[in-house]
Amino acid sequence: MDLDRKLAILADAAKYDASCASSGTDRRDSVGGAGIGSTEGMGICHSYAPDGRCISLLKILLTNHCQYDCLYCVNRSSSNVARARFSVEEVVRLTLDFYRRNTIEGLFLSSGIIKSPDHTMEQVVRVAQTLREVHDFRGYIHLKTIPDASDELLRRAGRYADRLSINVEMPTEAGLKQLAPEKDTSAIHRSMGRLRLHIDEAREARASAGGSTGGSAVGSTGEAPIRVIPGA
Repeated sequence: MDLDRKLAILADAAKYDASCASSGTDRRDSVGGAGIGSTEGMGICHSYAPDGRCISLLKILLTNHCQYDCLYCVNRSSSNVARARFSVEEVVRLTLDFYRRNTIEGLFLSSGIIKSPDHTMEQVVRVAQTLREVHDFRGYIHLKTIPDASDELLRRAGRYADRLSINVEMPTEAGLKQLAPEKDTSAIHRSMGRLRLHIDEAREARASAGGSTGGSAVGSTGEAPIRVIPGA
């Protein structure tokens, strides 16, 4: 599969992750030549730096293959969607190419879970590490961490990323059991605690200044919404 096709699939698959989404708006586009601009599409999202600047990020998944079958997720294992997978080198090349064209100011990278949480997280971290250490990339990096990934991988992620986030998945344990029975609420909570610890450690070392965010699928089972408070 060529790189353009992978980008189309994995940018579209990433648009459902709300961790760096802008506030809602009416759907408008200029398809067909009527007007200019669009509020739809995928691939580029906007986020905010700690100093309040709005920055454009390349928003993609490393892969939309996933071993889990969460009913609320379009990329679940049973979903009939086109699948693709980037190599670490392809994500690095895309990020640098778009950055040099002044199209983006950074990268938002998430992934479906393949083989194991550690295997997936290691690939995600390698992207950030290669950008920082090999190419001296100084743009913004937001990594979506994988629940139950090892402490060492979370520590490495905090060393290279400006912001880390993790999906809470569902507001309640009952909802998670109903829609994602393969996942464990306690494992997610443990990962959130370890993530907070490593962000604080990295901040003290001046390696990761952005903070953390979280996201969940609210309303799928009728639970009352919960408020997710991002880290400072």
